[in-house]
Amino acid sequence: MSEPRLDVSAGHRSPWWGVHASRYHFAEPLVEGRRVLDVACGTGYGLAILAASARAVVGVDADAGAVRIAASGLGARMALVLGDGVRLPFADGVFGAITSFETMEHLHRRDDFLAELRRVLRSDGVCVVSTPNARYTEPVNGVPRNPFHVHEYTPEELKLTLDRQFESVTLLGQQLDRRFAISPFRDDQQRLPRAPAVQARLGLWRVLNRLPASVGDPMSRALLRQPLVPTEHDYQFSQRTVAEAPVLVAVCRP
Repeated sequence: MSEPRLDVSAGHRSPWWGVHASRYHFAEPLVEGRRVLDVACGTGYGLAILAASARAVVGVDADAGAVRIAASGLGARMALVLGDGVRLPFADGVFGAITSFETMEHLHRRDDFLAELRRVLRSDGVCVVSTPNARYTEPVNGVPRNPFHVHEYTPEELKLTLDRQFESVTLLGQQLDRRFAISPFRDDQQRLPRAPAVQARLGLWRVLNRLPASVGDPMSRALLRQPLVPTEHDYQFSQRTVAEAPVLVAVCRP
């Protein structure tokens, strides 16, 4: 059984769209003018974002069904390959940039995967990866709570792991903008203070979330002073939040 794919048809109506797509927007200026490989591209929702600034984008995924879906939305300067991230079907040093988001935690052969990313990356290239922060997800005796995850990293462990392949590694935390007092994600909601006022706001958000978006969102802006669902532009990436952010993003250079 594999982890459910992001439903791109839901677009901005899904909170998962924003949290996933924001990583591609973060990477967009880093890949400008480069030939980019997106490993584990899934249904291809990030390829067009990268292609806006990249010279060319190649998506690779091991799921044939996801690749077929992605193929239906290919645009200019984009291509797709069915392939395995630990055995990439490319020559050494052919990509100026690589992205791979929320991939490592699913793999048993994580060191082989990272070695492959380094192998196909140019010596002057940049590699951007993301993975859940174990300080936030709190695995139980080292076992992730998410049944689709094999291993989740603390910031310190991730840095040591990436340092084995790359000369320069900068870690950042990905976090929802603080103006969202109520996050749409259950894990965030469970961490909210038990204060009556906070729980009342949460209850109101849940009521509004059941309404059609055309009704619930304006009411959320008026009553909660925030959009009901964050978009891809509502996330912050900062070195200051590495310790507590739900997701770690690493910018790696050879």
